Amino acid sequence: MLPGWRDRAAGAGTDAARRALARLIGRRLVRTGFTLVMPRWGGWISNLDRCTEVFGDYHPERLAQMRVAAAVGRTPGADPAVLRLLIDDLAPWLAAEYTAVHGEKAPRP
Repeated sequence: MLPGWRDRAAGAGTDAARRALARLIGRRLVRTGFTLVMPRWGGWISNLDRCTEVFGDYHPERLAQMRVAAAVGRTPGADPAVLRLLIDDLAPWLAAEYTAVHGEKAPRP
């Protein structure tokens, strides 16, 4: 996902395009982060804010960034700096953690 997100961010020439991408990325990151802690937490929820706070119980060092992801997932903004934070810092860390916990994801057919 990361190379595609980077390409889309580089090509997002309008505020509307950046908002749409921020919403997609924010929601995806929160959901992915929650899947890391869901087995230990023992349940499933779909509320982005609650997912974020549960995630933060297990990864407090990334809670602030995950709150940003949840915020733009709900109310997307067009700030390129926020996209860079999500794409270049939180997403790679989350991808590495996901791989460490769940292994490599099989490519879709």
